[in-house]
Amino acid sequence: MKIDITYRNLPKEGHEKARQSVEKLADRHLRPAVEAFDTAELRLHVTLEKRKLDHRVTLRIQLPPRKVLVAQGTDETLEKALHEAFSELARQAERHRSHIGNQSEWKRKARRRRLRELKGKIGGVGAEVQQQVEVSLASLLPRLESWLRHELTYLRASGLLAEDYPTLADVRDEMYVRIQKHWEDVPHDEEGLYRTAIKTVTDILEEEVKRLRLSEEKLVSLEGEVPEDAQDQAEDMVEEEINEFYQPDEDLHIEDLIADAEIPPPDQAAETEAIDACYELLGAMPTLWRRALTLVYREHIPEEVVAEQMLEIEPDELRQVLRLGQQFLTDHLRERGFDQVDVPRLLSA
Repeated sequence: MKIDITYRNLPKEGHEKARQSVEKLADRHLRPAVEAFDTAELRLHVTLEKRKLDHRVTLRIQLPPRKVLVAQGTDETLEKALHEAFSELARQAERHRSHIGNQSEWKRKARRRRLRELKGKIGGVGAEVQQQVEVSLASLLPRLESWLRHELTYLRASGLLAEDYPTLADVRDEMYVRIQKHWEDVPHDEEGLYRTAIKTVTDILEEEVKRLRLSEEKLVSLEGEVPEDAQDQAEDMVEEEINEFYQPDEDLHIEDLIADAEIPPPDQAAETEAIDACYELLGAMPTLWRRALTLVYREHIPEEVVAEQMLEIEPDELRQVLRLGQQFLTDHLRERGFDQVDVPRLLSA
């Protein structure tokens, strides 16, 4: 867990002792409460302020999926103010962890119920059709799961999905059931079936994003009073949220989206670094931009198919998205020192 400390009106000679106290209390109180998350990716922001009559400590931390916790402590002594703030923050973290765990469990039960309902609606579809679907999709699964792994990772990283739900297997299983249900209406050639599968898993993920958003909105009133300056602090973290991604426990990490190659020869090193940077930058994009770029350039699906069948937008809008997305990546890659940039080639590498 990374710790950032801001000192206000505290003498410089006391900074080191204060940092040691913060680190000790973070290990004692907060770390056990957040150990269920990837603590290496968490960042604790600490503000230590000396006022006329007392000390005020403000702690804030963002926990997945998009929960900003804020706690404060005030006392004549800095040590007691720290104890008060860390105790409160640990209590909030424990409550959030418990809520996430229970939420994942009932969501899985709800998903199993929906799958049973879908299977019941299939009705007349027999074992022969189910086998046809499994056989037809078998050769496409590695390619499809690569796409799905990318989407799950980016959606979790941006806080649009919970860190442990749905799993890749959850989405894949529901995809099978939905395609079985409409088997007579979907194309049976390899590319047509692959596009249908991509559209199906994308729809499933979008439904999960909406469910999570609705559940968070319903829970707002249960979270208690927000400290006076919590909103300002949350706004300060917006820029950090773009670059500091939460890495899920499900073997899905941003670095997993980049080829784990051997050390390249010198003439390939720059291109390899540009590809890595390109995939990292995709995480800072709107979902529509990222999907448009990867479907067209990584998956090599025709633009008209991506626009009309998969993203359900006008072809002109798709072209504008591709242009803006390429410009975004090109500009940011140049800022990092990559002068010769061919975004379509980097994404298809």
